[in-house]
Amino acid sequence: MKPAKALSLVIAVLIAQFSYAQEAVSMSLAQAQQYALEHGFAVTNARLDAAKAEREVKETLSIGLPQVTGSLDYNNYIDIPVQVAPADAFGFPDYLNQFLFDVSNETGVDLNAPEPDPDAISEFQFGTPQTITAGIQATQIVFDGSYFVGIQASRAYADAMRNGIEKSEVETKEVVASAYHTVLVAQENSRILSESLGLLKDTFEETQALYENGFAEEMDVDQLRLNLADLESRIKYADQQAEVALDMLKFQIGMDLAADLTLTDNVESLTGDTGASMLSTPFNIENNPDFKMQRSYVNLAELGVKNEKARALPSVGAFYSYQRNAQRDEFNFLDFDQKWYPIQLWGVQMTVPIFGSTQGYQRIEKAKVDLARAEEALFQVEQGAKLEFTSARIDFDKSLEQREIQKQNLKLAEKIFNKTQIKYNEGVASSFELSQSQSQLLTTQGNYINATLQLLNARARLNKALNNF
Repeated sequence: MKPAKALSLVIAVLIAQFSYAQEAVSMSLAQAQQYALEHGFAVTNARLDAAKAEREVKETLSIGLPQVTGSLDYNNYIDIPVQVAPADAFGFPDYLNQFLFDVSNETGVDLNAPEPDPDAISEFQFGTPQTITAGIQATQIVFDGSYFVGIQASRAYADAMRNGIEKSEVETKEVVASAYHTVLVAQENSRILSESLGLLKDTFEETQALYENGFAEEMDVDQLRLNLADLESRIKYADQQAEVALDMLKFQIGMDLAADLTLTDNVESLTGDTGASMLSTPFNIENNPDFKMQRSYVNLAELGVKNEKARALPSVGAFYSYQRNAQRDEFNFLDFDQKWYPIQLWGVQMTVPIFGSTQGYQRIEKAKVDLARAEEALFQVEQGAKLEFTSARIDFDKSLEQREIQKQNLKLAEKIFNKTQIKYNEGVASSFELSQSQSQLLTTQGNYINATLQLLNARARLNKALNNF
């Protein structure tokens, strides 16, 4: 490829990537939560844990299937082992010795045999220097109580991990909702402050014109300029908060921080007609993911007791083994015309616990303690879930009331500011009174924003308690 064409191709790829990175993405709260379920870190890890648990179930099941192993052993004796025995260990039998003595007596020929030495020994070497054994062995569990309990336990553990996914999803939705709310409230705060800034700029320009024409005092202009600087600083800080909150939302849902994300929901759409329906929703402990997960742990503890009891049962296994063995004076094992000797057997093994002191009993009692703790934890989770629902419901109800109060206070503060501004323009009110009413308005706006955020988060908290996302 020519250099010019290669350079053009690289530039085209970079432009395409840049365009893709800058593509705007719009999301509602529900869409952001769904995106987090697909790309969020916590849910992804929970799914991986569940996938691992599923593999452990299959691994446990495979233990009870036939197990086949192969083996190949090669030995080359540098020195063949020596065996020793008394010198007369392999002597003539007694009847042959008697026969020889009889012949000697009849013929008069002396046997001329040496006197036997009781301390003499003979040395022998058996076998060949090189041997090789190839074989295959199959084993099969016939009965093992712990194995069957282990299968149940692995399945119960997999259920617990699946419940962990649900728990992670609920927690992720709450976290995403909180982050989404923070962005909306920060943007709303910036918008309200910007509107106030526009009104204050108009007043400042009018006052400055009056001052230049001799109809206003310099202190009025300075006071308004001071208010403008303070308000501009607040807006700048609010914008920075909104940017940080948006990046935090991207992080929570697993999105690239460089992505251009726009939120389609607004404060009013999320705080609309939700109060009456949510407050009337009944609580069902069976929908609580923490309760489901802890109940799985109780099942595991019950199986733990069952497993310890199963240890006292006999275990039975079967096996089959087939081997072929070759013995050579030199390495010619690839010559299959030479002889190989077969070894073949099968059998059944049974292990029966007879006496183990009190270890088995103590293990069972210890497992029962673990079961009691799991059951106590389940009761604690149940009571805690009910308490959390009650607290979340009260918090949401209170947040609804507080936001409505702050909303009315904001209307009053805006009314007071508008009247004060009219009086100031007519020369009836001083710049100090205008500044005071503006500060009151800003404080009321901040209270309204905080009440809105508390309401949205209280709504998310109640949804989590109800598992109603």
